[in-house]
Amino acid sequence: MSEIPRSEQPEKFEKESEREKLTSLEKEGKWLFHGSAVKTDALEAKQPYNRDEKTGKMEKHGEPSIAASQFAEIAIFMAIVNPQNAGADCKSGVGINEEGKIEFLASRETLEAVKGKKGYVYVLSKSNFKPFSDMEWRADTEIKPEEVVEVAFEDLPQRIENLE
Repeated sequence: MSEIPRSEQPEKFEKESEREKLTSLEKEGKWLFHGSAVKTDALEAKQPYNRDEKTGKMEKHGEPSIAASQFAEIAIFMAIVNPQNAGADCKSGVGINEEGKIEFLASRETLEAVKGKKGYVYVLSKSNFKPFSDMEWRADTEIKPEEVVEVAFEDLPQRIENLE
């Protein structure tokens, strides 16, 4: 896998971006973040799915829930890089690599499709969630966010690997 050239990735703004605002909240340690292309007043539990690496089919991944992360950049990525913004051929992923660092993946076509798109990051109280994995927390009841932050393509993480 190779990194997508910098010229094809988001540019950093001179002023404080929404990404920097969310990263500041992350440092407080009391918030979780959920990214979505859709703006809503409250988040409801939905059935999560993961793609099976062997079959390529989408399979249920646990019980219906609201997924959130303690990492703001993951929520920003999910808010922008998703099938609603990129279309049905959206190819992307997020994970933790061998060094324990967050790894963002997307095809060139997917990144091209989300240029100019917006999304929403929901800032949620950590007290409503239980840990699910190294980067994911889950809740099974409706939750109203403390804040909703609109994010744009330019707020995406600066390091996105080519998923092709």
